[in-house]
Amino acid sequence: MPDKATLQSFQRLLTVQPELTQIAPLSALLPDLPDGTLFHAGPAFKSQENLPVPIVHAACAAAVQEGLADSLQDANNAIAKGEIALRPAQDFGIVTPLAFVAGPSMYSVALEDRAAAGALLASPLNDGPPAGCLRFGMDNEAGRKLLAALQDEIGPDLSRHFAGPVDLLSLMSAAIGKGDELHGQVAAANGLLRPFLGEDLSNASQEYLAQAGQFVLNVIMAASALMLKAGAGVSGSGMVIASGGNGQEIGYKTAAEPDHWVTLPATKPVGPTMPGMESFAPLPAIGDSAVIDALGFGAACLRFAPALLDPLREHIPAAYAGPEAHGAYLGSHPAFPYPGLKLGLDLNQPRDCLGIMLGMVEETGTAGLIGRGVAPWPEA
Repeated sequence: MPDKATLQSFQRLLTVQPELTQIAPLSALLPDLPDGTLFHAGPAFKSQENLPVPIVHAACAAAVQEGLADSLQDANNAIAKGEIALRPAQDFGIVTPLAFVAGPSMYSVALEDRAAAGALLASPLNDGPPAGCLRFGMDNEAGRKLLAALQDEIGPDLSRHFAGPVDLLSLMSAAIGKGDELHGQVAAANGLLRPFLGEDLSNASQEYLAQAGQFVLNVIMAASALMLKAGAGVSGSGMVIASGGNGQEIGYKTAAEPDHWVTLPATKPVGPTMPGMESFAPLPAIGDSAVIDALGFGAACLRFAPALLDPLREHIPAAYAGPEAHGAYLGSHPAFPYPGLKLGLDLNQPRDCLGIMLGMVEETGTAGLIGRGVAPWPEA
């Protein structure tokens, strides 16, 4: 049985009512961000001289976009020397997907708690379709052009036309009923969010939304992080309130020590690769989207997303197909009345399986997305 302190954190989680309230630059949402700094997924890197190549590609693009460097090569040199700082996004109230590196000028979604004034989590706008996006770690001119367009035209346009607030609990619950597990499969959630983003948009914005099939994922990430964070600061609580991978280590924080990352070597996601990608290897787990799985969705909810589960069955434990996938989680949530679905990860609980649903990022930064899989939770 979970201890009293951990259950107290879980009760705090249950009170959160996350809403998408605005789209604005990160610096407007979080005005105290440090200068000369970019924000990456997962725990801090031990050294900026030995970064995963996909992170280097995304960080250099962000540095040029932010005006911290004049060229990609200058950015690379400055990052390696620590002249441009890379810091964990979650330490600043930000969640960023996969290899994507966020900067303060980037337009982002803001998730706030209707039940607690002042609580806010942000995530940069999703950077579009897999062919050119930076979150998959490619050195890609198309991805850098979209990054500029998101800042110069698309972000401001979406900000002007956004018709919120949007209740995320009802949206996420409805999406599960339509076959999403809210991490690897988000098509239903994306469709439910689209009407709130406006109709009288520029051609560039409409084309972007038509191609950005995972736009809602960044919103779900921030909502999940907001719910987890509410459990922080309870002495003795073992509930996980932050989680992410940086391509080298998986890190997590508990409610008892909300400012301390516990780190373990990151595992590689296992699953089917896309046709033609069989010869490529995935980077170890990367991305702050691990907060979705720490909350209780993603890999633990694969049984509600058969289209995603079926191709994974031969790669992952059979327990993911049943309610035992939620064995490590604390309790039910009234907004999610699905059989056996529980939220709030307690790593002290016995479990048959535990993992993170992830896009598989090719490790050398040359092939981008190569498949989808589950990264097993590393054991200490």
